[in-house]
Amino acid sequence: MPRRSPAVHVTTDAVAELDVDALVVPVFRGAIEAPGAEQALQAIGLDEVPRDANFRGRLGEVLDLAAPGQPWGRVTLVGLGRMDELSPEVLRRAAGSAVRSLAPRCRTVATTLVLVQPGVPTVRAVAEGALLGAYRFDDCRPGRDPLALRDVTLVVPSSLAGEAERQLHLARVHAAAQNVARDLVSTPPNLLGPVEFADRARELVPDAIDVEVWDEDRLVAERCGGLLAVGRGSARPSRLVRLHHRPASPVAKVALVGKGITFDTGGLSLKRPSSIMESMKGDMGGAGAVLGVFTALAELDVAVEVVGYLCLAENMPGGDAQRPSDVITIRDGTTVEVMNTDAEGRLVLADGLSLAVEDDDVEAVVDVATLTGAVARALGKRASGVFANDDDLLRQLLTAAEGAGESMWHLPLWEDLRDNLESDVADLENLGRGDEAGATMGGLFLREFVDGRPWAHLDIAGPFWQDADRHHNPRHGTGVAVRTLLRWLEQAGR
Repeated sequence: MPRRSPAVHVTTDAVAELDVDALVVPVFRGAIEAPGAEQALQAIGLDEVPRDANFRGRLGEVLDLAAPGQPWGRVTLVGLGRMDELSPEVLRRAAGSAVRSLAPRCRTVATTLVLVQPGVPTVRAVAEGALLGAYRFDDCRPGRDPLALRDVTLVVPSSLAGEAERQLHLARVHAAAQNVARDLVSTPPNLLGPVEFADRARELVPDAIDVEVWDEDRLVAERCGGLLAVGRGSARPSRLVRLHHRPASPVAKVALVGKGITFDTGGLSLKRPSSIMESMKGDMGGAGAVLGVFTALAELDVAVEVVGYLCLAENMPGGDAQRPSDVITIRDGTTVEVMNTDAEGRLVLADGLSLAVEDDDVEAVVDVATLTGAVARALGKRASGVFANDDDLLRQLLTAAEGAGESMWHLPLWEDLRDNLESDVADLENLGRGDEAGATMGGLFLREFVDGRPWAHLDIAGPFWQDADRHHNPRHGTGVAVRTLLRWLEQAGR
């Protein structure tokens, strides 16, 4: 369903003239007042930041203060952390933390965060942080009171007023696209199988995007052996969704491929411990990110032609489930010995990648997947791993990620490990012998299906899900990689 977000606009009015429920002002670590804080504190009778055991100005800390006799209902201090670590991403996170705290109880909020580091990137970052921080997944609680927040005002210097509207538009579109992915990742698996995901894709993308859905009969006809094998254990059939954005005069053509395992038990190779399955409703986070991107391409007028493949299946241990040591055939004819049925994402992606590179006009391919627990063990829960066979594509994606404030780190495709994919009975095995370099082995497997085309693999298995609210990201689905991909496509289209 469409998600309501607060309106965001800018003003050059003086802080004292703002009539809002809450005025958010920033404070650096060590109780150092940032722009707007000193004026707000003096107005409510305070000479300095109040001493509070729970507020030291660390990034994302929030402290509410009453504001009797002022046009603001309250003053909310938000921490920025250390002064020497200030960046647009710090301001994005601070805005998200403050808005997330205030959204349930305040209709109108204003903030001086942009004044801390005035500039075009800051306007966009603060707006994105506010919009992302105002998100809450309530689709399964229709009786819950909606968030109160309706309006967020950013105080900006007059020199930025002209460019600010364009930055707010970009922030709105990017945040809305990320929230699409968040919704999908957070939706309970009984409500979102492959068929329902495909239906959601039809509903969410604008009319300008072509949508084609392949059912199980079409998957058989098209020889999509990975998707069919992974879905065999489920009563819910697999699907492949093909999306196509066609600008009038495209400057390039690229393909995005998303892993869409709508629930992953591990198949017959059951996940251990079983408690980790709670987040496996989000194992379609890659496909969710790709779909989120396609909801925004037309509105952003992206000049790159983009083809998307959502590879959708449910991995269950049913009576007809694939077995360890089965041999399956991927779309391109490659045979794969299935050594572990919990390494299923790479099997469905293999079909999608094979389809993507059949188009000779596609100049680059990027896949997005919650592929390996190994990448989370290597990089933690806040960064994605990036693998690539092309240095220029890698540089573009890392630059886009830095602008989006999404942590991504280049990991290697060691050639010495390629032999671990050799099978005694098939062209490849899906896991790789031994337990070493699990994330790299996943990347090496996927590389087999791109036919030498410039390609990158984003393993988002760490940050796609989090167990507690953090800054502008909510508990559970984060929608990671959406804004990185949109920035990359916008830059490629210039």
